[in-house]
Amino acid sequence: MQWLRHGWLPLLLLTAFVLQRYAWLDFPFPAPVKLSPVLLGVALALAVFFKSSRLAYAATLILAFYLALDAVPWLRQESLFSLGLALVSLNIALVAYTSDRNPLSGFGLLLLFAALGQGVGLYLLQSWPNSFSWLMPLTLPYGGGIQFDLAAQVFVCAILLLLVKVSVKPEATGFGLLACTLLLYLVRDPALPPGQFHLAASISSLLLTFLVLHSAYELAFRDELTGIPSRRAYNRYLLTLGRHYMIAVIDIDHFKKLNDRHGHRVGDQVLRMVAGKIARYGGGRAFRYGGEEFVVVFRGRDREKALNALERMREKIAGYPLKLRSAMRDTADNAKARRRRGQGGGRAIKTTVSVGLAGSGGNHRLPEAVLEAADRALYRAKRGGRNRVCTQA
Repeated sequence: MQWLRHGWLPLLLLTAFVLQRYAWLDFPFPAPVKLSPVLLGVALALAVFFKSSRLAYAATLILAFYLALDAVPWLRQESLFSLGLALVSLNIALVAYTSDRNPLSGFGLLLLFAALGQGVGLYLLQSWPNSFSWLMPLTLPYGGGIQFDLAAQVFVCAILLLLVKVSVKPEATGFGLLACTLLLYLVRDPALPPGQFHLAASISSLLLTFLVLHSAYELAFRDELTGIPSRRAYNRYLLTLGRHYMIAVIDIDHFKKLNDRHGHRVGDQVLRMVAGKIARYGGGRAFRYGGEEFVVVFRGRDREKALNALERMREKIAGYPLKLRSAMRDTADNAKARRRRGQGGGRAIKTTVSVGLAGSGGNHRLPEAVLEAADRALYRAKRGGRNRVCTQA
């Protein structure tokens, strides 16, 4: 499901290009081809503005290679063209393993200098080919006598690195960079019509632009700690509701005591676990409202269905043994405890939640009124002994 959520657009664009590349889709895409450098420039500017260094670096590499094809004629030589694209892909794959930061930082400039050094290496290859005859082309046997040249080896390394990346941590940026690399691999042959490379560059730029905007959206509307939509996303979601809906307010029981006893790192563990259970079993759209409080919004007025989902969610949370990284408290005179707080330990604890549910209708027509009614139901659950679901009176 994570692969589909993050990889649907890269897969769609890649499929469209493959269909066109092999003449299964007879559509010339004239406008994007002419705008390739402009689209790449837009993607780069947005990536720099939103501090998406991985996407900025990918856009810079593809744009630089695109412009170099016109400025440097020798780059169109078959072996150098393929190797140049392969190096671009390898750099994209390596930068996928870094964290996003300011693209204009020292680290970002170091990456650009590394890419520039590779460009110098390509120049040396074409200037003194005899000196590098041992390297160009470097081939390995593959299958029944098929030769696997250096560019192909670099491409395979890049693709494998990105496949490992998205397997370990499925995310939109990783899938997008993988799609860009596959696009470059498909146009590695300089004998192809020039429009094929221009089209691949255009699709890459559109994909990178989408990824930058998607990253900005995630930053604004998704809670960084728990990974579920934030309160801002909740407020936006309320605008899409009809007349009939229900809101559940969920609060972690004794969360302040848990934080005081085990530390904030353990508290963060609990928040992530609870958020995951709510998102999976809550039955509606889950949001982190703030602190240890969450809300779930249900469309319609099937109260029994909502209650069953909330009861199941409550039971899943109450029955889950959360393994602590450490049970040692952070005290002013215990430096060792401070170092080990939230790490190791191995003890397991269980936590519970209290839930209040209210629906629209009657005096509760506005979302604010429904939320207040759900809050009152939550307080009844707290007074009734916690670890239970209560509905509005």
